[in-house]
Amino acid sequence: MKRSKNQAVYKYLPDIWISEREDGSGRAVSARIKNWNYVRMSNIYESFIQNEIKRQIKLFGDRNGDISSFDISPESNSFLIVETACNDGIPDIIGEISPLVFYCSSCGDAFEIKNSNAVDKYTWKCKNPECGKQAVKQLQMIYTCECGYAQPIKIPYVQGIKNFKYRPNDTQYKMFYRIGNTEKPAEFVQICPNCNSRLVPDNANSGRNYKPFTLRVINLVDPRSGQFYENGIEAQKTIVARWFDKITTEDYENILNNIELAFSDEFRNDAQRKAAEEQVRALIQMGLMPESNFEAAVNNMLKTSSNNRSVEKYVNLCDELFSKKKSESVVVYNEWLNNFSFKLMQYYTIRYAKRIITLEDSIKRQLEMEFIDEAEEIYTLNDKLGIKNMQVSCDIQIVNCTYGYSRKVADPKNLTNKNCRLKLNAYDKSKDGTANLVYGAKLNTEGILFEISQKKIIEWLYANKIIREEQLPDLEDELSVKKWFAEYVHSDVISMFGEIDDQEEITKHVFALLHSISHAFIKAAGELSGLSGNSLTEIIIVETASIFIYAQTSQGIPLGALSGMAESNYAFFLKKAFDESRNCIFDPICSDRDNTACSACLIIPEISCNHFNAELGRKYLYSIETQTAPSIGFWEM
Repeated sequence: MKRSKNQAVYKYLPDIWISEREDGSGRAVSARIKNWNYVRMSNIYESFIQNEIKRQIKLFGDRNGDISSFDISPESNSFLIVETACNDGIPDIIGEISPLVFYCSSCGDAFEIKNSNAVDKYTWKCKNPECGKQAVKQLQMIYTCECGYAQPIKIPYVQGIKNFKYRPNDTQYKMFYRIGNTEKPAEFVQICPNCNSRLVPDNANSGRNYKPFTLRVINLVDPRSGQFYENGIEAQKTIVARWFDKITTEDYENILNNIELAFSDEFRNDAQRKAAEEQVRALIQMGLMPESNFEAAVNNMLKTSSNNRSVEKYVNLCDELFSKKKSESVVVYNEWLNNFSFKLMQYYTIRYAKRIITLEDSIKRQLEMEFIDEAEEIYTLNDKLGIKNMQVSCDIQIVNCTYGYSRKVADPKNLTNKNCRLKLNAYDKSKDGTANLVYGAKLNTEGILFEISQKKIIEWLYANKIIREEQLPDLEDELSVKKWFAEYVHSDVISMFGEIDDQEEITKHVFALLHSISHAFIKAAGELSGLSGNSLTEIIIVETASIFIYAQTSQGIPLGALSGMAESNYAFFLKKAFDESRNCIFDPICSDRDNTACSACLIIPEISCNHFNAELGRKYLYSIETQTAPSIGFWEM
């Protein structure tokens, strides 16, 4: 059965069990994925993605998870991002039937086959001459452990016994055998060979048994941006300086157009000054300038020369902005820059896409179609929901990549088995044995970028007493607001697999708010655009308080499902998101829960959520009487 590349990255990965129905017979058969027929993914900036993979793995280790399968040292090139080869006539994903235990659903006879190649059309007919029915089924159960161990179920070993019966209606965890006239049970129990835990079987294709760790990264399709970013810490500081309006768009473009020069000594301050001084002295010798103007002329020449193509002054401006952070620890400062600039590069790629539909374009279209009476209707709704800007960004390329998996749970702090540590399992090594494989797929898509007002978020935090008055920035100064976010919202503690620790209260509330808004928007957009519930997904960029919702299936893109909705039905979309997430059909049960979120209101399929549906709640959006904190909803301020 054919599957899309993006489905493969989530559901058809090595060491996962899947269940499919055979063509013709309709019989359900489970198989274990062994490997991919892969090629190295091209036209991506691997170091850009590798840095984020390493950061996520480190976060897993910081939460006491086992990351011994990975090398995340900064200097190592320890990951190879691959995709399916898509060669005609050659399977892209290779699996084998597993488990190899079968039973007759009519008489209960159980048997085991030595290898998957021996499974054929005769396997499904009962061998018992007293039965002989076409009623054989595969026993689709496996053992898994949080330490990473997994094994298909086998018939229990009982010395001298070969004939077993399996009756699932009696019990799922036992087979039966006879000694004389007595029937005795044989339990499906196994001791984990790695950590000595007692294991009982589970359904082979249960989501509990395999938690994929997947990143969704905006690809830097502009080769200049990728080349620029790979220049390391100086490039990262320049990117941060851009966010704080210390570099104009024109000057940034000049740097991208002259990357080698921007990082060369030719444009360093000392070299620049020396060159300027020589030029001014020549002018003085020619009698074109009095000697008294020497210093002023040099400074003016430095200001108007090619200095705007050098990164040095922007590096210094970044260091000046965060001098306190840098003085406390250069190592921590550089790690923060790495993460911050990584997120900003993705934001800029979305924000300045080659083709966009602006909020103004949307308003104009809705006025023409008489869906709204005046533009102010949209601006009022945006303000109510805290949306500073909305735009549709087209021709965005997303790299979906899965770098590992865990068993049973995704967060080491939710470990249930005290005998072991939760292990983040790596995939196979590359053919030369130097790097762990990362299974990926590229997707060209369109999406809606929502920029939420950082000022309103800070006001909401203050209204709910999450921050004190002395912590408030100058709310009328945009630079002050941006800097506050950079200093107080620690996005480097946000992982893809677990909740944020309570001591990071500000970050926890900001992310939970943005995540809840994102899911409310996904629910509304899915219904209005005609896309199914698992066809939309999100990227949340906390640094810029931005949410990018996009179509993750190919059918939504040529149809313009999201762009059409945003362009012609944006006002109704906002009203729907606000009204329909306020109440839940499971209230008061849902509203009484601590997180005030369930599958009927904010929880979406895991394939659509980058954060396993963690940190969600309608209590962040609305004032819910049963909840004490936060007491004021963001959408009710």
